[in-house]
Amino acid sequence: MTERAASEEWRYLRAAFAVVGCLALAETAGWLVYRAVHEGPTALELTERCLRREKLLATTPAADPIAATASGGALLTRVDGDAVQVVIASSEAEASALEAAYRRTGRRIDLRLDVRDRVLYVWEPVRHPSPTQRQTLYDCWYQ
Repeated sequence: MTERAASEEWRYLRAAFAVVGCLALAETAGWLVYRAVHEGPTALELTERCLRREKLLATTPAADPIAATASGGALLTRVDGDAVQVVIASSEAEASALEAAYRRTGRRIDLRLDVRDRVLYVWEPVRHPSPTQRQTLYDCWYQ
């Protein structure tokens, strides 16, 4: 092979690598734009979908005024006959503030308030929920 032919091959090879690099950059840029524009489902949407599809529980929006202030949203469902509100905060600090707001209401809240990470579960009957009831809700929590 002559030196001129080898030089020409390298020129084509460099051009091919440049095209592949441009395609990779365009694909990455497209992916980043898509991710910025199309956000995934929220934790509330994922939780509600799990409760409806996997646990076969009906859900409705929570009507509690404290739950309405949660930035992550809230829903109401029934687990084994007992009503429970699922209140989702956007941070653990907000969860602590919501917990404090519930505790200020009194109403024997210690027996019915279950706090886990940034989620508060407020049970309707004034008693501790069973481990099975709790696990049903814990199975449907997405961070």
